[in-house]
Amino acid sequence: MENTLEELFDEYSWTKENKTITQEKHLVPSLGNLTYWNFNAAPPPKPIHYHTDIMEFHCLVKGQRTTQIKSGDKYNSYTCTGNELLFTHPFEHHGNIQNNQHPCEFYGFQLILKNPDALLGLNKHYSNILYHQLAHLPYRQYKMGTSHIQYLRQAFNFFSDLKETSIAVGLQFLSTFLYSLPYLTPTEEAKVLTMDAGISKSISYLRENLSENIRLNDLACVSGYSLSRFKSKFRSETGITPAEYIALQKIEYAKHKLTETNISITDLAYSLGFSSSNYFSTVFKKYCTITPRKYRSHQI
Repeated sequence: MENTLEELFDEYSWTKENKTITQEKHLVPSLGNLTYWNFNAAPPPKPIHYHTDIMEFHCLVKGQRTTQIKSGDKYNSYTCTGNELLFTHPFEHHGNIQNNQHPCEFYGFQLILKNPDALLGLNKHYSNILYHQLAHLPYRQYKMGTSHIQYLRQAFNFFSDLKETSIAVGLQFLSTFLYSLPYLTPTEEAKVLTMDAGISKSISYLRENLSENIRLNDLACVSGYSLSRFKSKFRSETGITPAEYIALQKIEYAKHKLTETNISITDLAYSLGFSSSNYFSTVFKKYCTITPRKYRSHQI
C-alpha cells in the first residue's frame, strides 16, 4: 500500500466538481489548500499519502466519504456522512483508496502547524490558544451544525474572490469554525444522542424491507411526519436525502450479495426493487464507478 507513498498536494483547479485554491493563490502563510468538491458520481480514489506539519480537515456537506488512516501497522477506515468532519494529523498516512467511493459534497482545508505563534494571522496569544485546542482534540470525527457549514461556505466564498480584503473576511469565518471544534459533539455520541426517534424508526424499517419497493410516503408514515416534514427532517439528521439514503443502503446490500452469493445480477436487481438489471447497473456504477459484474469479478 505504501510502495509509492509521497507527500501529495492538489494543484489549483476551478471546475464544476473541484474548486481548489492553493497557497500560491491566497498567500496566507499558515493555510494550505482550501477546497470545495461536489461529485454527482463516485469520485476517483486518492492514493495513500501524508503531509508534513499539516493538519487536514474534510467536512462533509452531503453524501458519504471513506478515508483510510494508518494507526500503528494497520489502516483504519473512517466513514463520514453529511454534516460530519474528519481530520488527520501531520505526517499521518491517509487516503481514500477504495474504488467504491460515493457521490459527495465537501469542503477541505489544510492548516500548517509549523509555527504555532502565527496561525491564520492571529497574534501570538490567540494563535497559541488555537494551536493548543487543535493539538488536544480528543476525537477524530465530529458532528457539525448548520452554522458550521455556513462558516465554511462563507470562508470559501470570500477566499474565492482572491482579493486581500475578501480573504481577510474569509479568515474570520475560518477561525470561528476552528475555535468552535472543541465544543462539537463526537460523531458516534452525536448519533446516539441526537438521532430523531421518528427518523430512526424509518431507517430501521428501510433496512428491514430493502427488497420491497419502498416509497417515501411509507417511510414518512413510519416516522410519524408529513412527507414534506419527513424529507426535511431526514436531510438534517443524516446529511443526505431519503432517496439517496435508500440508494446507498441498496448498493451496500448488493455489494455483499455480489461477493458472498452466486445470485444473478438480474435476480439481485429485481430483489432490490429495481425495474431492470440495466437500471440497477446504472445506479450501481454511479456509486461504485464500476458495474456489478466487474465488481463481482474484482472480489473473486
